[in-house]
Amino acid sequence: MRIKNDKPQNGTASRLSSGERVGAVMAYVLAVTLSVMCVLVAFYAENGYNQIGNAKFSVYKVTMLAGFVPFLLLGAVYLVCFFRQEQYRELKLSVTDACVLVYMLFSTIAVFSGGFYEDALWGSFGWNMGWLSQLSFVLIYLGISRFGIHYRVILAVFCGSAFPVFLLAVLHRMLIDPIGFYEGLQGYQMAQFLSTMGQATWYASYLVVALPVGMAVFLFAEKTVWRILGGIYTTIGFASLVTQNSDSAYFAMAGFMLVFFWVCVEKRETLNRFAEVCTLFFAAGKVMHFLMKMRPNPDLKYDFITALILDGAVTWIFLGVCLFFSLFLYGRRDRPYSVGKAMRVRRVALSAAVAAVIILTGMIVMQSRGLIPGSVGEALSAVSYFNWGDEWGNGRGRIWSFAFRVFAKENIRHKLFGLGPDCFSSYAAAVHGEEVTLLWGEKILTNAHNEWFTTLINTGIFGAAAYIGVFVSAVRRFLQARQHSYLLVGAAAAAVSYTAYNFFCYQQVCCTPFVFLMLGVGEYILRQKGRKM
Repeated sequence: MRIKNDKPQNGTASRLSSGERVGAVMAYVLAVTLSVMCVLVAFYAENGYNQIGNAKFSVYKVTMLAGFVPFLLLGAVYLVCFFRQEQYRELKLSVTDACVLVYMLFSTIAVFSGGFYEDALWGSFGWNMGWLSQLSFVLIYLGISRFGIHYRVILAVFCGSAFPVFLLAVLHRMLIDPIGFYEGLQGYQMAQFLSTMGQATWYASYLVVALPVGMAVFLFAEKTVWRILGGIYTTIGFASLVTQNSDSAYFAMAGFMLVFFWVCVEKRETLNRFAEVCTLFFAAGKVMHFLMKMRPNPDLKYDFITALILDGAVTWIFLGVCLFFSLFLYGRRDRPYSVGKAMRVRRVALSAAVAAVIILTGMIVMQSRGLIPGSVGEALSAVSYFNWGDEWGNGRGRIWSFAFRVFAKENIRHKLFGLGPDCFSSYAAAVHGEEVTLLWGEKILTNAHNEWFTTLINTGIFGAAAYIGVFVSAVRRFLQARQHSYLLVGAAAAAVSYTAYNFFCYQQVCCTPFVFLMLGVGEYILRQKGRKM
């Protein structure tokens, strides 16, 4: 299902079929719907930070209903025309398409498997990631992957909305509040909330999806004006990243930077630009260090990595190394470039990243069991992340342990097919109510604070496998076809960033619709390029 965009030949006007005309209208409806979504979710807040998550979901829900109801009605007409013209070859599905559809199938089965029908429809209060939300994500992906001819406009609106959100977050960290969101808040509350997104972790989830898109423009665009705009976007994004104070965002950054390095190393020019990006990151940390010293918030306590980036002496060394490497590459811009050597460097970098994860995980296990003696063990004990326990990762140790027990005690039906979308809290309250009260009192535990673990519990083994398959297949296919458009690299980087960030977090309206938007854009580009091959 694709909109033809061929130019008329021999000066004669092209004649569109009825199906193509309907498809063109659908493309406009989709572009307007997703553009409005990008603006409203970024900026809408009914009453400041009070219940801002519910406010953003409400406006998201209204936008989806207003846009996708006519879109689907037009889609029914389009399908009638489609089958009349016997364009069956257009029905070909990619691996990612299949994973998306299978995930939606098992999300639907999970509704009936869990039995929490009302809760499964819209999801838990304040999170709203129920079946209808999953359906909206799937529709965003399918819609733009088939009718995304105006995807450049949508991405321009997405990044154009993200930039002032980033800028406001930077100003908020310096206690400058031009929109009045901080009025009446205490210092400790200002430390917890950022920009127009609300809680700092919610803001960070938006940042790590939106930032790689503009960074791809800076790294790969050919026109100088786009490079300048991409550079400004990246700089402000980094200034916000180093001050948002959520360590999870740095894991996301490691993910998207690895993707960009994997591609940039193929050419000297893009490798030089990658070195410039690294320089911008550490420079942003040092600039924000001085700015936040000038306007400090005494109630803002830095997480470990944030403190290291802003205040650590070692990051001055990293800044110097990145600057030197940038100048070195620029000075050798006219020399021959050994692609073979670059490929070896890429493999070494990937191996080092995998080894680092394994080594850090091993150190956490050994340190928590007291197997690292002497001064090394004492030094590691001063870093909270090396000490596994209930309080590890701001309480994620307790949450993950509880979630594992929940899954382990489920019956085979629930293990295979799940409890229902966003029904973790409903099941935990019904079956493990005493333990939940003992561990968290009156607080409601809505998810496992790990999206992939939460998906396993909510949609079962089959649903989780399909959901993971969406991201794995998309990233693999986008990078394989990266020569067709640098936006494929941006989409892959956004997907990897989202995956890494939500290893510690969860689906929400501030990030999940946008990553499905990027997945859909990547799929549309692949379908269009496949048409020409």
